[in-house]
Amino acid sequence: MAERPIVLGVQPCGESADPGRLLERVTLTARGVDVLFLVDSPEPAAGPAPLDALAIATRVAPGVPGTGLVPQVPVTGADPVALHDAVAALDAASLGRAGWEAVVTAPVAPTPPGELWAEAAEVVEVAHRLRTGGGTGFSGEFVQVQGRIPVPRSPQGEPVVVVRADAPEALTVAARSADVVRISAGTVAEAAMRRLDVEGAAAEAGRDPRTLRLLVDVGVGAGDGLHHSGSAGLASLARELARAGADGVVFLPARPRGLEKVADDVVPLLRAHRRPLRTLRERFGLPIPAAGLAVSPG
Repeated sequence: MAERPIVLGVQPCGESADPGRLLERVTLTARGVDVLFLVDSPEPAAGPAPLDALAIATRVAPGVPGTGLVPQVPVTGADPVALHDAVAALDAASLGRAGWEAVVTAPVAPTPPGELWAEAAEVVEVAHRLRTGGGTGFSGEFVQVQGRIPVPRSPQGEPVVVVRADAPEALTVAARSADVVRISAGTVAEAAMRRLDVEGAAAEAGRDPRTLRLLVDVGVGAGDGLHHSGSAGLASLARELARAGADGVVFLPARPRGLEKVADDVVPLLRAHRRPLRTLRERFGLPIPAAGLAVSPG
């Protein structure tokens, strides 16, 4: 069996809330990379209102054919049905190139991280059931959903679920529910150890660790964890991480100009051309969920 090529992702820094400017930047960044990880645009001092990451992804999807789109989606206090519908709309617009990164946010009242991630686990589970047709409802500590009606299935069976597992509470959720786990690390050796932690947590949850994919963040120019300023150094880090067990990297440019460095200088050092991407799930080498009617509460 041929070795799966390393997945190359990039998370552009949100420097503009203007849709035209965002499309220009994101289209530039998409050259050669497999996945764009998107965050909310910053609060502007004046001018247009900021856009959330999911809205950005939906707007830019037609302009980046062949590139996966993974916006951050807050799950704290979220309506899981509305969340599911929004992600499903992105997946349809991108023809199966969508994923979503579940993130927790601090509510007004202080809440223990374990409680925030327990709620996140329920939201992810409901989204999974709605997409794959499993069960007629869900009743948890934080989320209750009853009833169902058929809805169109995702072009890739189910959008890819991403969870960052830097916190212990998040690791449990990632190991049980994520398709792709993101981590940060200070060294390649630490990244390898974190991979073992993820695999161990998955096995403890009764899951085959081989069904998980691991991405490691790499700073472009600066960063608290693994980072490098030179294109050759960034490419070398990506190769070392792949040898240490990572399935891919997410480049984090410290400044907007770092996007050009990744697209024009780093990516060509790692591969001559990008394999055409039909679905994001396929790019990660993930199985398509078992066939069945997707459902939605009615």
